Amino acid sequence: MLVAISMNRNNQIKWLKAIVYAGIYGGLLMPLVFVPVVIFPFVFSKLLVYQILIGLTFPAYLILAWVEPKYRPRFRPLYGAILAYFVALALSVIFAVDPQRAWWGNQERMNGLFTLLHFFLWLTMAVSLIKTWQQWRKLIIYEVALSAFMAIVALLQIPFPRLLMFPAGSRVGGLLDNPIYMAGYQIFNLFFILLLWLKNSSRSFKLWLVGFAVLDIGAFIAAESRGALVGLFAAIATFMTMYLFLSPSRKAKLTAIGLTLVVALSYGTLLLLRDTQLVKSSPLARLTNFSETLDTRLIAWDIGWNGFLERPLTGWGLDDFHIIFNEHYNPKSLEFGYYETWFDRAHNTVIDVLSMTGLFGILTFIGIWVALFWSVLRAYRKKWIDIPLASLFIGLPIGYFVQNLFVFDQPAGFVMSFLLYAFIICASTAQFGGVSGEEKVPVAANVTNKLRSVPWYAFAILQAVALVLVWRTSVLPGYASVLSIKANNYFSAGNFADSLTYAKQAAAIPTPYLDEQTFLLARNLITLVDNGIVPDKYPQWREWHDLVVKVTNEHLKDHPENTHPHFIYARFLHSMSRFVPEDAALAEQQYKEALRTSPKRQQLLFSLGRFYLERGLKDQGIEVLKQAMELNPNVGESHWYYGLSLLYDKNDLKNGALETIKSQTSKTPYNMQDAREAVGLAAAYRLADDREGFKKLMVKLPNLSGGSIETYLEIAKSAEALGLIEERNLILGALEQAQPAFGLRLTPLQKGSATSIADSFRLTENLAVTSTQSTTTATTTSAAPTGSGPRK
Repeated sequence: MLVAISMNRNNQIKWLKAIVYAGIYGGLLMPLVFVPVVIFPFVFSKLLVYQILIGLTFPAYLILAWVEPKYRPRFRPLYGAILAYFVALALSVIFAVDPQRAWWGNQERMNGLFTLLHFFLWLTMAVSLIKTWQQWRKLIIYEVALSAFMAIVALLQIPFPRLLMFPAGSRVGGLLDNPIYMAGYQIFNLFFILLLWLKNSSRSFKLWLVGFAVLDIGAFIAAESRGALVGLFAAIATFMTMYLFLSPSRKAKLTAIGLTLVVALSYGTLLLLRDTQLVKSSPLARLTNFSETLDTRLIAWDIGWNGFLERPLTGWGLDDFHIIFNEHYNPKSLEFGYYETWFDRAHNTVIDVLSMTGLFGILTFIGIWVALFWSVLRAYRKKWIDIPLASLFIGLPIGYFVQNLFVFDQPAGFVMSFLLYAFIICASTAQFGGVSGEEKVPVAANVTNKLRSVPWYAFAILQAVALVLVWRTSVLPGYASVLSIKANNYFSAGNFADSLTYAKQAAAIPTPYLDEQTFLLARNLITLVDNGIVPDKYPQWREWHDLVVKVTNEHLKDHPENTHPHFIYARFLHSMSRFVPEDAALAEQQYKEALRTSPKRQQLLFSLGRFYLERGLKDQGIEVLKQAMELNPNVGESHWYYGLSLLYDKNDLKNGALETIKSQTSKTPYNMQDAREAVGLAAAYRLADDREGFKKLMVKLPNLSGGSIETYLEIAKSAEALGLIEERNLILGALEQAQPAFGLRLTPLQKGSATSIADSFRLTENLAVTSTQSTTTATTTSAAPTGSGPRK
């Protein structure tokens, strides 16, 4: 009877362990997940699946730990340090400027505390069940096999850029999409391969490792991440130094020195050949060029430091760096383009931790590294780990840390770092060197009185609670994202009715991730307005308008300090105010709210200035555009909008011309979007009597799209006024070639009976020529901002 009870209990425990192992091994599959039917599929879908997996397997672990004490996590310094860090993260959430964002994160990053807790739960399961080198060896082999698959997918994107539906660039990221993420992920796996090589003597197994290494190195090179390259070199240098220092073997020391020299000489040769065509045309080119500016990173780091000084104890809140960046926005950022003006991370993990979690966060973060190195050195002194493990446990974390001085952590990085932490925690125990992770339990006559039975009722209750939580926090937000993408796809296909239907369904689902819903809904309706479809060709536009208002107000209620949704909402209301007059006052209010949260952001001032000019408030509009220009005179775009407003709205021809010309001579010149904008610049050159400037415009003109005959005719008139007859004739000749009938209007000019374009047209006023191109008149150039913002 005793044996039957014992066997029954053992089988029950095996079932619980199987569920927990599914969570541990399944968690490492997360980087491979790609569900293209959600917003940000390379991040959001991965973390949703991961949350569901951990949420449904952790209850089994709790029951297992209850009935079997040996499966409870033992106190280890590194585990305790990580736990302390999570306490600091919790404090940063409680006292955050935006607690909702700090807890949930957003779809693009998924870096809120809610998600990070799932990595801690995974860590707890791993260190409780996988305790010996033999068990860890199996897990590491499994991981490097996954990395080879990841590498294959990334390399296949080179010949097949649309392999994963979304077109890949020259740098490939595979299933992680971002090349930086792929390079960082492969650093871990390359070192795991090295460890398996050093601790295995099987030739056939080593051949497999060589194959994995070749694939992973190929993916690393194809990612062309310079920050990851610096991290890899730091890891290699530290690993080799440790190996040299610890190894008593002369052969091992010589091997380490030889490998170090091979790596150094190989990269040195590559640097020497960096100007050759062979290297320039290869993926290695970017890894040899470190001359690109670090200015945007330095700006973000400075902002992060100032943010820390402002809130030094618990910081601004986890995942709230965008609030710091917006409040302390540096107008110099626009010199590098709009993409560089919307940072939600400092691109430096230390600055991120310092600014978002304060002193409590940075001290516990440092504590993790102190505990890690102390645990490794202690385990080596006690001979629980050997030289290869000790060298890897020091070298790889340093490489990871160095890489993160230039980037920020992300899903694949969290998976690999928590895998490494768990590995080190288990290696810092005497049990690590054992053959089996099972601790023997003596069988005695009174064993049934000592052993707890599996409480299946409690398991059922825990699992039911987990199902509800998973459904509410992961499944429903995922479904809302699916519906939002479906609505957007129908919109792109021109099916506006179904697009609105799915958008309404998405908005009805409770989700903390409304940011992208508001953006897509507002952007799409603005597109319909700009294309003239609203109001006459789409009678349901008001219903769509009201949905945008409802969803956006709901989102802003939870995130009042986030600049971007205020800005998008202001632009939406601005666009709709021609049909909904009451939106005008709300638009102005939202522009001002955006400026309250980011008072020095030129993009906001450009839009507010345009808003005032369109409503006839010329003095206010010009003053706002002047403020934008004065924030950073190096930005040509600011001079462009200010100059055009002086020219066309204030009729200040002299100053308007000078400011418009400055848009082309500033440190970062304004790039005209089409030929119609060239009319304003040509007029400025004419007013300033700047012939050389006009000649430079002639070089750019062939590369500008759009415009009509009238557009180019105005530019030709400016050339004529400047006495640039050759340039005038080039433009007129091109127009005549494009539309031969137009040449009839120029006949008097060609024959000499007219001395100007105006005279020639007066003499041929009875002839009518219909333009075959766009009929948009270009004599008035819009001062509307054309910057794309962060997510065009």
